[in-house]
Amino acid sequence: MRSYLSREVFPYSAFYRARFQAAGLGHRDVGARGALPRLSMTTLADIDDPAAIVLRPDEATIQKYARFGLVARVAWAKFRGTQSLVNQRFIDPMFKPVHWHVDEGIPIGSSPDDLERLGELGRRWLERAGLQPYDVVAGLLPAGPNLPYWQLVLGCRHAGVSAIHLGAAATAQQVAAVAPTVIAGRPSDLVRLLEPANGDDRAGRAVRGVHTALVAGERLDDATRQRLLARLPAGAVVVAAWSPPGARAMWSECRGGDGFHIAPDSELVEIVDPLSGVPVTGRADGEIVWSAIGWRGSVLLRLRTAAYGRLDDAPCPACGRATGRVMLTAVEPPFAAVLSAHPGIAAWQAELRAVDGVEELLVFFAPTATGHPGRLVRDLDRHLAATQYVVVPRDELDLRLDEHGGRRLVDLRD
Repeated sequence: MRSYLSREVFPYSAFYRARFQAAGLGHRDVGARGALPRLSMTTLADIDDPAAIVLRPDEATIQKYARFGLVARVAWAKFRGTQSLVNQRFIDPMFKPVHWHVDEGIPIGSSPDDLERLGELGRRWLERAGLQPYDVVAGLLPAGPNLPYWQLVLGCRHAGVSAIHLGAAATAQQVAAVAPTVIAGRPSDLVRLLEPANGDDRAGRAVRGVHTALVAGERLDDATRQRLLARLPAGAVVVAAWSPPGARAMWSECRGGDGFHIAPDSELVEIVDPLSGVPVTGRADGEIVWSAIGWRGSVLLRLRTAAYGRLDDAPCPACGRATGRVMLTAVEPPFAAVLSAHPGIAAWQAELRAVDGVEELLVFFAPTATGHPGRLVRDLDRHLAATQYVVVPRDELDLRLDEHGGRRLVDLRD
């Protein structure tokens, strides 16, 4: 990390160079032990121009800060008049963003080297979940500029696992035609697939050979996990993956384990006191703060995630890996579990608002069945104290979730 900060981030990131300097840290200082915690924390809302967080090396900064080998190549190419070849062979593969995904409205760029790294981290995800080269994955993650979809696509490619990406609207008949051993999708989409309306049993036939459900794109709660397990074949497992918006790759559970394994070779995860910003000691809970290591497209350091948990660096009791795990703290209120567990709700999102000093709860949901939702709303009313229920089509609810980075609970109180 110290080499990364001094040789790449400080020289090539105007956004973070200004922040380091504001903290009294020059180029020689950022590589010192203990320098990073002096940097002010970042939120995605701080980024007015997404291009500002892209590393942008040029001839002057390379000659001043880069390793000797790269400096020599650039100097020799300039002497021979072949500098464009150096850019094509060395600079662009490392630094030029050629692929983008979007987190909470912020485009995050990846260079070719970044995509190779994401594919490798995706392969590790599948390995931890227990997948083998002979498995067949039916992907139900929505295609588009989102991290879970691309980590699955690239991870399957790196792992040599056969995969067909059907999209979130795939039917049980389409999934059955693939005869998958693994299904992958958002929790709400997998619930929709496995719990069809009117007792249709095509879903059971579609997943007859499935031994693993990979859940990504949204945080998986215990109630939804149990709903999925109840509909999967006996012995099948649910393995979750998730990361906060801005992180460059998802964290993932291992098969039979708890907590999310992190990747110490590509990220630094801190746990800080959310009020003071001071790192906590030991295994105490706090807010998760994320920093990139080695990523060269868009770079984020000390990113506040608004997610809470603790770090466990003991070997995982399920798989024995000692790379460290994030143990997330359940911060959703009790009504979230009611909505997630209700069989009549395919997907939902709730908004907390304050109107004239009075807090209001608005629940947007897509029902699992057609017809008048009156009975369903009355049933919810027995368990919740919502101000208003809003029934929306599934595609509209998906758009709402996408706009808020997959968050189902949106706090709009000032």
